Amino acid sequence: MSDLNKIKTLEKVGLTRNEAIIYIELLKEGGGTAKDITRKTNMHRTTVYGCFQRLEKKGLASEISKEGVTFFRPAHPLKLHSLLQERERQLKDILPDLLNMENSVKKTKHEVEYFKGRQGLKTIFEDIIVSGENYVAYGPSEEIESNLKAYFHHFREARQKKNIHIRLIYSEEAYGKQYTKTPLSEIRYLPNEYFASASHRVYGDKVAIIIADTDDPIGILIHNKEVAKSFRKHFNLLWKIAKKKR
Repeated sequence: MSDLNKIKTLEKVGLTRNEAIIYIELLKEGGGTAKDITRKTNMHRTTVYGCFQRLEKKGLASEISKEGVTFFRPAHPLKLHSLLQERERQLKDILPDLLNMENSVKKTKHEVEYFKGRQGLKTIFEDIIVSGENYVAYGPSEEIESNLKAYFHHFREARQKKNIHIRLIYSEEAYGKQYTKTPLSEIRYLPNEYFASASHRVYGDKVAIIIADTDDPIGILIHNKEVAKSFRKHFNLLWKIAKKKR
């Protein structure tokens, strides 16, 4: 993995970009002075000192003094794991209050939400898991799987754990492809001309419309009982004419 990917991952853990760069340099060299790190990273000296202080507060660096010179040493990388665990504990502490706040707000009966990017699509699929309901889906899925390749392993496991079943309608050209081999599912196929670029997921009183064949995928989530009923009825009509494959 390149340093750039390591830096991006450390940013997701909770470090700033500069903190991640400095921590990686410390690991490479086994430690160093502020002067050493300033030279290697081309950062301003005051920026380096500020990062050192924050890394120390996070338990990811320490300092020792030798002959009047301060050396900074990196903590063992496993400390990053304990840092994540601590964040998870903190989240669990406040999660009940957050859920109470969310539940205390009266939901509107007609709601439309827009989601952008891969993280937005993940939010939709997480909502499917939270609902715990069986659902129906039709439309192209290869682009969704491609955009969320790593995430879909988690999604399938979570869906199986909750015993959520799905009925899927794919285009005939999808037959035999890996993404069609999914557990707890019943699949049928229609000719390619039945499909456009949008994919649909209908669960509970919600309809998710997903367009994932772009670099910046989008999702539209409609929360409306009658709309969901209409989409489900349309799906059932297609289901009757769709063909099974052996």
